[in-house]
Order: sequence, then structure tokens, then C-alpha cells
Amino acid sequence: MRNAILGVLFFVSVGLAAVKEKQPPAPPPCQDEEAMVADYTKDLTALVTAVKGEDLQTFQSGYHRKTCLTKLTLFVTVLDGAAACFDKASQNPATPKDQIEACKAKQDRYAKLKDKVSQYRDKLKATENFKESKAQIEQYDFTN
Repeated sequence: MRNAILGVLFFVSVGLAAVKEKQPPAPPPCQDEEAMVADYTKDLTALVTAVKGEDLQTFQSGYHRKTCLTKLTLFVTVLDGAAACFDKASQNPATPKDQIEACKAKQDRYAKLKDKVSQYRDKLKATENFKESKAQIEQYDFTN
């Protein structure tokens, strides 16, 4: 009887180990944050392209300065959240070792982009002249 119980326990433990190995790997961390960064980057790039193709009067009447300022402010918040998420993920002991370096690199990249976007926002906020504002927006680049 004792040998039968030990045999059953052995097969159950082998079976559980096999099931545990077949579980799919954990998804990469911070997917939602990365999607939001990509979405804001796309929106702001489209706005910059639109501003480049319009005259000053259209720029003024379209409220593109205020729109850009609002989107830049929100983008800074999104980038801050993404950088914080990747920082947290890189320090989490549950994060696979092969993803830790990638998390640190993404955290650094988003922190740098946040600084750049903050500078864009602060400079645009300080500029009241529409012609200067339009020229500034036309120079924006959201790549690292």
C-alpha cells in the first residue's frame, strides 16, 4: 500500500511538472503603456504634419497651438507612466532575466523622450506669438 501511494505521488508530481513547463511565457511588461506612447507619438506626428501644410491664418483659427500644448502635456504624463512601469518591471524579481535589460533600456528611452517633450511643451507655453509657435511645432521630432 505504501509503495502504491508513493508511486501515485511520484506520477502526480511528474505530471504537475510537465503541466507547469507547458504554460505560455508571461507577456512582456508594460504593453498598455507602450501602446499609449505609440498612440500619442502618432497623434502628435500627425499634428506636426498638419501644421507644416497650413498657412498662419489656418494655424490660428484651428487652435493648433492649444491643441499641441494639451497633447504635449498629456504625452509627458504618459511617458512618465511608461518610464515608471519599466523601472518597476526591471526591479521586479518575477521579471525574466532576458527582459530586465530591455526594460531598463526602454525606461531610459522613455525618460529621455519625456525630457524632450517637456522642453517642447515649456517652450511652446512661453511663446505667445503664433508665427513663432507654428515654427516651433514644425520642428518637433518625437523619435529618440
